[in-house]
Amino acid sequence: MVYSIIPSSKIDAIVTVERDDLDSFCDSLPEPIIAQPFVKTVRGRGLELFLKYPGALVRLVQGGVPIFFKNYEQVAFELDGVPNVDMSTLIPKTGYYQDLN
Repeated sequence: MVYSIIPSSKIDAIVTVERDDLDSFCDSLPEPIIAQPFVKTVRGRGLELFLKYPGALVRLVQGGVPIFFKNYEQVAFELDGVPNVDMSTLIPKTGYYQDLN
């Protein structure tokens, strides 16, 4: 079973970005675009990280495979220092996932 916390609004494109390219991708977003992180919770796998900005959804991958995190702290650590990302939108919804530690 999959639970999603997905911001509403129209998405025209879904983009995959390799983990090693995340900083440069976000740094290249045209001003005034600021990406908003959110997670999709997949039972038994963890938290899958996405970024959303007007018209696009960005899926973070490593070697072309989606990355799953065990908890919100790992997600926050992954995004720490990444330019043009609004960390204030990453609000844990603890009722939607179970910590896999």
